[in-house]
Amino acid sequence: MQSGRVQGAASDASTGTQYIRPGESLPIRVRVVRTENQLSKAIKVRADAYGRHTPSFADALRVVEPDDVDRSSLVLLAESKVTGEAVGTLRIHTNFDSPTYLERVLTLPAFLRGTGIAYVTRLAVAGGPNGSSVKLALFKALYRYCLATQISWILAVAREPVDRDLARLGFLDILPEGQKLRRPADFGEVDVRPLYFDVLEAEHKWREARHPLYDFMVRKIHPDIEIFASVSSAWATPRQSRSRLASRGERWLEPTQIMAV
Repeated sequence: MQSGRVQGAASDASTGTQYIRPGESLPIRVRVVRTENQLSKAIKVRADAYGRHTPSFADALRVVEPDDVDRSSLVLLAESKVTGEAVGTLRIHTNFDSPTYLERVLTLPAFLRGTGIAYVTRLAVAGGPNGSSVKLALFKALYRYCLATQISWILAVAREPVDRDLARLGFLDILPEGQKLRRPADFGEVDVRPLYFDVLEAEHKWREARHPLYDFMVRKIHPDIEIFASVSSAWATPRQSRSRLASRGERWLEPTQIMAV
């Protein structure tokens, strides 16, 4: 049999043996937005995506929103590893410092009150055949972040057909009997389903139900989902990195503009 180097394998110089670096490679990279350029890419992909459904709303999204740089928020960005182009984004707003949007506009069920919550908004994926894969990678990044920061619940509002995508992941209705919420004018005046997701019970429920996404979400390692590396290093910006950014005319977002942990 012809021998050949295995993709992703490396050699041990002392023994001449090969090993395969653990983890499944993805065609995209997901990370926390840390620079103005990354934030600009996230803003563009979400404005383009929302513009496909609500053209009149797209222009309002082509600017930095206050929640993008709020201390209790962080923005995730998915980029193609081949082209470097942004292919997806979402924003996480936690209630570490203040109530989230749904906590302000709805009387939540008792089990959701006084707990750690991540409200997810501005989910957007670029057009193309890989949209479902990008959504899954972004959701895994969100899920792993919530586990790491001891957030119990993920809340979201979704219009059709996005609400069905979230339901397949395990999101459930907050309001009884399929009631919906009318988002205000600056959100595009649409009826949406308020939904919740149980972070702490998700792994058990996926496993018991033999959910088709269990392996992807729980068992498989995806080094291209860099949520932990980008979160932990958000507090320390090497001078060399700052210098490179400055030379390109780009500013580093300070930690208080990225996240709170």
